[in-house]
Amino acid sequence: MRVAAVVVAVFLTAGLAGCGATVPGTPRVGAVPPGDRALIDAYVADSNRAAAAGARAQADFLRASQAEGVPFPPDRCFAELTLDTRLVARTLRPDPDWKPPASLPEIGRPAGAVYVAAAAVTVRRGSAEVREDVGSKHFVIRDTRVSSYAPCAD
Repeated sequence: MRVAAVVVAVFLTAGLAGCGATVPGTPRVGAVPPGDRALIDAYVADSNRAAAAGARAQADFLRASQAEGVPFPPDRCFAELTLDTRLVARTLRPDPDWKPPASLPEIGRPAGAVYVAAAAVTVRRGSAEVREDVGSKHFVIRDTRVSSYAPCAD
């Protein structure tokens, strides 16, 4: 019922604005179950806590939670660097057709629910900020376990 109200509101707004263009495609609800959102938020918080404990602790966390299909980055990637990740929560949405671009061919699409969100990642050396990257961050949830894909921090 809520989806219908949103669709009607969008059409009314477009009509009132004088827009006569038709947008091709099929509307899809991109709702994220609250439980999955909480798991992803906890994963990001755990990763940031590991970063606060140091580069080795975070590399261990990221290695242990690396989603299948993409090899973990080489050790040089986290030599003395940590990643502080902040998600733009309202951008979190399902991405069921996504597969890692560098995936092993026999793996293909990750098993489980795949989500994506806009993220700002601050790369630090100790307490000094080296740079900030903005992009997409993918997460896979399978049996209440969250995994993701560690980027190379160097």
